[in-house]
Amino acid sequence: MSVSIFNALALLREGACNQEMDMNFSPNADALRALPKLAGLDAVIAMSPENFTYASGAYILTVKQIRPRQAYAVLPAASNPFAVVCSIEESLTRSESWIEDIRTYTEFVDEPIDALVDALKQAGLAKGRIGIDLDYLPVTSHARLTAALPDVTFVNSSHLVGAIRVVKGESEIALLERTTKQTHRAVLDAMEASKLGDTEHMMANKIANNIINYGADGTLFICFASGERTPHPHAIAREDIVPRPGDLIRFDVGGTYGAFASDFARTYSAGDPSEMQKQVYAALIACETAAINAVAPGVLAEDLFYLCKEEFAKQGLPFHMPHIGHSFGVELHENPMLRPGDKTPLKPGMVLNIEPGVKDEVGSLYHSEDLVVVTETGFRLLTLGIAPSELPVIGQRVA
Repeated sequence: MSVSIFNALALLREGACNQEMDMNFSPNADALRALPKLAGLDAVIAMSPENFTYASGAYILTVKQIRPRQAYAVLPAASNPFAVVCSIEESLTRSESWIEDIRTYTEFVDEPIDALVDALKQAGLAKGRIGIDLDYLPVTSHARLTAALPDVTFVNSSHLVGAIRVVKGESEIALLERTTKQTHRAVLDAMEASKLGDTEHMMANKIANNIINYGADGTLFICFASGERTPHPHAIAREDIVPRPGDLIRFDVGGTYGAFASDFARTYSAGDPSEMQKQVYAALIACETAAINAVAPGVLAEDLFYLCKEEFAKQGLPFHMPHIGHSFGVELHENPMLRPGDKTPLKPGMVLNIEPGVKDEVGSLYHSEDLVVVTETGFRLLTLGIAPSELPVIGQRVA
């Protein structure tokens, strides 16, 4: 997408930011309506689970969990938007979506893509250039779609709705702050309640139970490992492993909150941490803090990566990460990515999960992750606070 289109969408988003004041998720309808013309398309069809959710404003769980049950939010350049959903999801869509025109198909009777074709024909969109999420659309559905509409050129528009999602509205920021702080509190309380003799599974369950009890409708992931298993970034807690004194405990967890989620990581000690562990951990937190403190409008996404890499060198830490963070919203990893080559200038309203990690001399992995929002003057932390510089120990209260 051209810079001019991105800037135009950003201006529309900034206008919406000033109007959204509640905790409910509200998509940027003005930017969505303007999108097809700005992109030179006759229509844009948002149909990946993330793009449909954002474009429609309706969170339909089965769109993500039952992939054949496709849903489409269609944004024509010259007429009103409409959506096509499975008939059993019609009432939910009508109750949550800003789109008034809802069409349906019957599962196992109609092919979803055929219902989309019929709706496009009725809307006068049987020819021209139409964008659709080719990063997600199944090959079989694409073949059926192009055969039914031979006069339409379908192009990939996955990135177009994604570009609107880059800068969050006030309702999104408020929701992400609430989910993140609830998850942070869930972790603090769970680890304070943990003790030597608890298995990995017992500790992880305390986190999961707290996440739900504190406001989530479920858990998205609970990655949990200790001792020799910490180098596995996405390990699952085991019932047969009891962390011992001297072991590190590392976890990356997230709860689900409707269309949104949380994503939060910390490193603890099971007890009696070594001096080497304390030093490596403190150095990692210093690197994370330096990267967070550098967040400001105009800074490039890749600048934070290189700054963090330089800080690792100053602290004497090895650096092997392909990225040090990412944006976050209706999708777990959204743009911008804090990686080499991402030259996106940071703008107020962007949110960033900053999450450096490092392995020590024996291969144990340390990881810390915090969410921030870019403001007009710098940043605001959306967690309860950056991790303490002293390696925390289970069973102890951490501020």
